[in-house]
Amino acid sequence: MRADNTTYVERDLAHVWHPCTQMKDHEQVPLIPIRRGQGAWLEDFEGKRYLDAISSWWVNLFG
Repeated sequence: MRADNTTYVERDLAHVWHPCTQMKDHEQVPLIPIRRGQGAWLEDFEGKRYLDAISSWWVNLFG
């Protein structure tokens, strides 16, 4: 993780609930700060791409 992502990670751990993460593991699970998204692809700050296989399932599930 790049040093400039540290602020994002600290703020995330302090304020964001991660619904797929057990609370006892919350601070040990590595976070991936996402810089941008296009279609089904997400890109982190290092340029690595991830397929969004979750497909915004919270939105789909709850309408």
